[in-house]
Amino acid sequence: MAYKINRRAVVKGMGATGLAMPFLNAATASAQSGPITLGVVTPLSGPAQLIGNFVRHGAEIGADYINANGGVDGREIQLEFRDSKVNPNDASVAARELIGAGANLQLGTISSAVALAMGPLLESEGGVVITSGAGTDKLNHENYNPHVFRVGDSPVSRNAGLVRHIANSRPDIRKWAGIIPDHEYGRTTWKIFEATMRKVIPELTGEEAEIAEPVLVPYGSGDYRNYISQAMRLDVEGIYTSVYGGDAVTLYQQSQPFGLFEKTDVLLDSANEFLVATAMREQTPAHWSGFHWYYEANKGNPLSDDLYSSYVERTGDQYPMGWAAEAHAAIMAYAKAIEKTGNTDTMDVIAALKGLSFDSATGMRHIREEDNQAVKNAELAFIEPSSSEDSGFAVTDYVSLDGETVVEPARPGKTLDLSTL
Repeated sequence: MAYKINRRAVVKGMGATGLAMPFLNAATASAQSGPITLGVVTPLSGPAQLIGNFVRHGAEIGADYINANGGVDGREIQLEFRDSKVNPNDASVAARELIGAGANLQLGTISSAVALAMGPLLESEGGVVITSGAGTDKLNHENYNPHVFRVGDSPVSRNAGLVRHIANSRPDIRKWAGIIPDHEYGRTTWKIFEATMRKVIPELTGEEAEIAEPVLVPYGSGDYRNYISQAMRLDVEGIYTSVYGGDAVTLYQQSQPFGLFEKTDVLLDSANEFLVATAMREQTPAHWSGFHWYYEANKGNPLSDDLYSSYVERTGDQYPMGWAAEAHAAIMAYAKAIEKTGNTDTMDVIAALKGLSFDSATGMRHIREEDNQAVKNAELAFIEPSSSEDSGFAVTDYVSLDGETVVEPARPGKTLDLSTL
């Protein structure tokens, strides 16, 4: 049964986390009946539009699912989309515009830089956002802001889980290098990779991991050949990369003539899921990739099955990627929170989201009250070329790691403690 949270109790209880006086937007104050408008700020143009399209489809499928099942206390969810252009300034303008139109509850923000900019903005403007894939650890650590939630896996869950899995399955691989984008997400993933590998390998083998300085590559570069040459000179057995999106496809394609990935035994890809494989098909190098959501690992889950079938029906694409599930999860979390609190007031929804458990395409997730970080399974899949598949590639192994075993302890307002990985 839905209930109304006492707003004074909310403010008193949140004083320790930095929430000030509750903010009630004038537009939302007069709109507690009729459709519930959620704002979606995501890239709808430019190089990151492909990822933004997954966010759009996931959000729309989630809203359709809620509406087909009676809405939220009888109220339908409607979505308002704005283009972030993967730029904090453009995203800030879009977020303000949405709040002015009454959409104080927002989702999207796949970029780390955009997500970090949203906290102070939404705190001052009276909104809240659920990120659909931003990968910086600062969101739930030193830049923690109670107006920003991550209902997906933390970068620690994803990358520490990937490292621990490969270290346990291939402890003989001890000499590593990285090809890392020189921006917030890249630096975050590398420090997690390095700290985890330096901890796990000695635990398993009694010997130290040998990790070379990472090859740093610029965002949006069309030519990675000089950086590939740098990597070729390294004496390593495994390569880790967190270059993503179109940049990753370019990097992988340009690496082929050099034989970069053939000279190593293991390739770990932080987050590209099927992006590289669908572009390179039978030429994709065999690699492990982290996934926000891998549908085969979640067969039989009604939300996952509906998300997959609805996505394929909409697009004809057989390989949806996890950003769709993160946007879908944001819709599920908002619906549950609004049902719980009985309204869409920013402060009440924040209070309802904190500590919330809700169902999703990857099963039950729990949002930690302390730092707004969800605990969910970390999913990994091994992708390799296949001449027998029409797609040119196949997933030949996958794992789903219990989120509680890979997520870091809550430290809102403090930097990530690498010793806890």
